[in-house]
Amino acid sequence: MALAREELSDPLLYQRYLRALRQYKDPQEEQLEPSPGHVIRFCHNCGQRAMFRLDPEGIWYECLHCKHLD
Repeated sequence: MALAREELSDPLLYQRYLRALRQYKDPQEEQLEPSPGHVIRFCHNCGQRAMFRLDPEGIWYECLHCKHLD
């Protein structure tokens, strides 16, 4: 059951929570676009919908779930 802000025993805890949401974003929100050098797609190796990171040479994408290069 949720409590109102005034009912909290430590109101600073609520402020820290709000600051963390602003800084790190809500984990329930799906990110619309990944950061540069990353793509989200299905991995043919593990079958997961995963984020892929471009390698330092800029040639291959690495699945961050199973580490397969694509």
